[in-house]
Amino acid sequence: MKNYIIKITAVVAIIVGFQSCDDPIDLQPISDIGADGFYSNTNEVNLGVIGIYNSLHLKQLDEWVVTELRSDNTQLSFDNSVNANVPYRQLDRFVSNPLNEFTASYWRASYKTIGLSNHVLENLAVVDDIDLAAQYEGEARFLRAHSLFNLVRLYGGVFVITESIDAADARNLERKSIEEAYEVIIEDLEFAYENLPEEYGSSEVGRATKWAAGAELGKALLTEGSATSVARAEIVLRDVATLSGKMLLDNYEDVFDFNNEYNDEIIFAVRYQSGLLGLGSPFANLFSPLQSENAVIFGGGDELNVPTEGMETLYATNDPRARTNFAVSWVDNSGNTNIERFVSKYNSTFSNVDDAPNDWVISRYADVILLLAEAINENNGGPNTEAIGLVDDVKLRAGQPVLTSAQTSTYFDFKLALEEERRKEFAFENHRWFDLLRTGRAVTVMNNHFATDFQYNDPNEPAFNTQPIQQFQTLLPIPQYEIDLNPSVAQNVGY
Repeated sequence: MKNYIIKITAVVAIIVGFQSCDDPIDLQPISDIGADGFYSNTNEVNLGVIGIYNSLHLKQLDEWVVTELRSDNTQLSFDNSVNANVPYRQLDRFVSNPLNEFTASYWRASYKTIGLSNHVLENLAVVDDIDLAAQYEGEARFLRAHSLFNLVRLYGGVFVITESIDAADARNLERKSIEEAYEVIIEDLEFAYENLPEEYGSSEVGRATKWAAGAELGKALLTEGSATSVARAEIVLRDVATLSGKMLLDNYEDVFDFNNEYNDEIIFAVRYQSGLLGLGSPFANLFSPLQSENAVIFGGGDELNVPTEGMETLYATNDPRARTNFAVSWVDNSGNTNIERFVSKYNSTFSNVDDAPNDWVISRYADVILLLAEAINENNGGPNTEAIGLVDDVKLRAGQPVLTSAQTSTYFDFKLALEEERRKEFAFENHRWFDLLRTGRAVTVMNNHFATDFQYNDPNEPAFNTQPIQQFQTLLPIPQYEIDLNPSVAQNVGY
């Protein structure tokens, strides 16, 4: 779909360019040109759907800041002064506030995606082909659910918007409960799972499939956490694992090779294209070392998402995932070796800053089978042979020993072993924080991290020292601009 996205870049610029900065959320992204006037035939609805996919770039830009940086996987570089990159450091150390720019920008970007989805859903009547209309509806509902799912995990109760509304109505919105949000998320994903095609032609690779919806549905059900939902999650995830045709690649590093994108392991990814098309990935530059010039990647790096000490000690010396995910040194242009950790997972060859070709993987087969193992453990009160075998498959792919009897003897032993394996497997893919929230271990894990990582306890840098967090801090604050525009919106407790 990379070629497909490029063709409609100008149209999407029109769609998303007429936004009002005064609106609390971007609910009418094409209101200035008229939704009815734009969506007049099947081709224009299709362009609208592709516009939703393109909107994921804006959301993905800051997702690592509100997820991975808040986990024990990464931290902001401590080479900077205490006054540098303050909004990042606030989130890293859990001292954020409602004015934090990333708390606000991620919120806005997510509602932009939701708004674009709603516009498509309201204009499907012009699509004469019933099957194509169902596909477009499934794609729009999948992408709407994906954004809402992330919002509710990060902020708690949020606005649940399922139709276009004007700015006046938007200013009177009320936050819905977490339970109400999950009703919409699961309903959207169930529809997408039942109506999206299993695959597309080569010119449309990257569009959401039935299996992408199933993977997200399984995770949402598991996260919602009721007994009924977890039982349903096991069924859906097993179907995706056994019927999708997806599999583990033999070599972990091949999963992320930008010359091998949308391979047999990838289920859904946000697509990027280099070449000064406005579709390049910025993450190689954001994550690579400061002052590295062109020694690591073109244009140097900002060093904003640095692997923690814990990540360096997590992997066995022969685990190939370690060096695929991050480097521990780099050689500068003078031939000097610099001992410094940095995320290298998204590095590749490109010729312009913030213009890498690497896709960002949202879901892949390894995630599905480890989630299935988790669902089995939850449903049975402990692991069975199938669950253990699924985790062992991931470990063996990385050349690691299978689980020991001590790691599988009880429900909680297996839960911890699975948590560790997911951390190794999905490092820097924005899974870790959501995993800790889903398992209820965020406060425990993060307080141990803050107590043991030297960077947060350096006696020579007291300004960076970090205190234990409380449960309320696992949620982000509602952006202040929303409350300023609508004072009836309740702020999250503690902020």
